[in-house]
Amino acid sequence: MRPVLFELGGIPIYSHGFFLTLGVLVCLAVLIYEARRRHWPAHEVVPITLAAFVGGVLGARLAMLFFAGWGVAPVVFDYFALFDPSIGPGSILGGIAGAYAGGYLASRSLKVGCTCDAFAPAMALGMAVGRIGDFLSAEDGLGKETTLPWGVPLPGVDYLVHPAPLYDAAFSLVWFGALLALRGRPWLQEGDLLKIGLGGYAAFRFCVEFVRNNLVLAFGLTGQQFVCLALVGALTIYYARLGREPTKRVGAG
Repeated sequence: MRPVLFELGGIPIYSHGFFLTLGVLVCLAVLIYEARRRHWPAHEVVPITLAAFVGGVLGARLAMLFFAGWGVAPVVFDYFALFDPSIGPGSILGGIAGAYAGGYLASRSLKVGCTCDAFAPAMALGMAVGRIGDFLSAEDGLGKETTLPWGVPLPGVDYLVHPAPLYDAAFSLVWFGALLALRGRPWLQEGDLLKIGLGGYAAFRFCVEFVRNNLVLAFGLTGQQFVCLALVGALTIYYARLGREPTKRVGAG
């Protein structure tokens, strides 16, 4: 493990903060490329992106209360901790939910069609990069004990553990390629590509939670798994109510 990636002028550069920042920049670069490719005007994309960013930061922090309990409230409401590179912003699932809500509300307030499909591949690649920092910093103890040949050693224990952040990174990278391949499909426009992107990640995250170290809430499931189930269930109900295959709809969010 390498929680401190390197030092710059005597200042430690933390792996978690470095790859989180790099992931955000990669996400932004893909988003800009996709927005230009889709010919979306800057006066729509910029405020929606800013709203998504603010919503993501708030969602990432507040979700910690649900996943870890009120005992972490001092950290959640310590806004200076947002800039602590050794801690990070919080829950990725909360960040995704908050970003979606922020972007959706912004697009509605601007009374424009959905520009959110550009976020689907951007978020996937950004998460693939960011998870490298989680692995190097051994976030949440990486994963549960394993005897599989790709298990990794963890300081302070005498057994191997699942490199869960690398599972996440690998899936996100593959999912990024899949979303790129699907982005031109006419039935995955006006918000549908993003919905499919989020649903796919939620399904994967539900499965990988079984080898992570998150707190079990009930029925052998973690809070993250309940959120994933809720998301997949909501998307299933959404498309079932349409009564047809997803097609192009203006402002579907």
